[in-house]
Amino acid sequence: MEQIKIKLKNMSLQKAFIVYVLFTFIIVVTLSAAIIIACISTRSWLLPVSDEVFLNIEETLTDGTSQSQTCRMKIGSNSQSIPLLQQQNLSVNSVINAKYSITSIENNFSSLTPKRKLLYQSCGIAMVVLPIIFSFSGILLCGFKFYKKKLKEPIDILSSATDKIALQNLDFKINYNSDDELGKLCNSFEQMKDALKENNKKMWEMLEERRNLQASVAHDLRNPIAIIEGYTEYLQINLPKNSIDNDKVMSVVINIGKSAKRLEYYTESMRTINNLEELEIRKKQVDFPTLYTEMIDDLTKLAEPNNIILDSENLISKTFLTLDPQVLYRILENLIGNASRFAKSKISLSFSCIGDKLHISVIDDGCGFSEKALNSKNNYFISESSDEKHSGIGLTICRILAQKHGGSLILGNTQAGGAMVKIILTI
Repeated sequence: MEQIKIKLKNMSLQKAFIVYVLFTFIIVVTLSAAIIIACISTRSWLLPVSDEVFLNIEETLTDGTSQSQTCRMKIGSNSQSIPLLQQQNLSVNSVINAKYSITSIENNFSSLTPKRKLLYQSCGIAMVVLPIIFSFSGILLCGFKFYKKKLKEPIDILSSATDKIALQNLDFKINYNSDDELGKLCNSFEQMKDALKENNKKMWEMLEERRNLQASVAHDLRNPIAIIEGYTEYLQINLPKNSIDNDKVMSVVINIGKSAKRLEYYTESMRTINNLEELEIRKKQVDFPTLYTEMIDDLTKLAEPNNIILDSENLISKTFLTLDPQVLYRILENLIGNASRFAKSKISLSFSCIGDKLHISVIDDGCGFSEKALNSKNNYFISESSDEKHSGIGLTICRILAQKHGGSLILGNTQAGGAMVKIILTI
């Protein structure tokens, strides 16, 4: 019985509906047939068919006169004799023609008692009304049973899930174990909920990163602003007194110009980052060995002006990868460009593939990342000051592009002290 319930639960809605309808049809037909047979039997018992008949005898005499007689006889009686008509003056008249006819005898409804009449009429009505009632009742019960067994539970689950999502509550699980259409719908709804939860998580992470970026930019803006304010106040105090010479004034003006350039750089950095967030990732199948050769040629030329050797290694056995080559190019250009500024003589670049992830490692033999960079939660460093090692807009660009490509950026230092950047992209 339990196995039947499980099979019925996993059955498709169309097949389950047909099963319920057929089962209901069989029950309705069986009950209707039983009622009709019972009513016919009851009516036959109340008013049985008579087993007697009337025998009609009509004779024509020679004188032209006729005589007739009717007698009641039981069907199937062999010993009963047919009565003879009594004739007068047989010497004068004789029978020249005789006709026989039989008339059936039917029991009369009017002969029944009032109670039997009511029962007889009720049986006739029941034979018509009860099958109709059974049919409508079967339809209603079939629909109710089908709704209760196949529709109610998943609809309640989906309705509850919709209410929770409307209240921005995504910490729940949709459990409905069935292979029918609604079971698949619940599974799809669960996947949609998980995707929505993941998107919300990414959105909050992006907002958190934006806040951290703005805080980092605001922090870096303080220095050039403070320098400009300090030099401006210095000029306001000393110029009216003619206590500084022209060389000193020129030195102050040059420093103010440098600070203004730094402010311009920060503004441009924010504009670049905003444009990156609107960038659309366009993945496609690429011939990676060919792409690898082209990239290494370009990146080698990028490191040559600083007399840096680029040592590359391709550990990927696959020929075709699904990725956005333009995004990959931009990430590598920023990483190699940033590494070539701090490397002493060599940059190591390697590619590997684990599952559906492309792993890229960039290692230089420079002085490595600062503790501030390694300990920062989101590794946002915009300042181009050479006092802060490996800081710059390039790492921020790489991080945003890696995240948009379904991956991440990881900073570290090698045991020898050089900087190490790992990029993971979903392919």
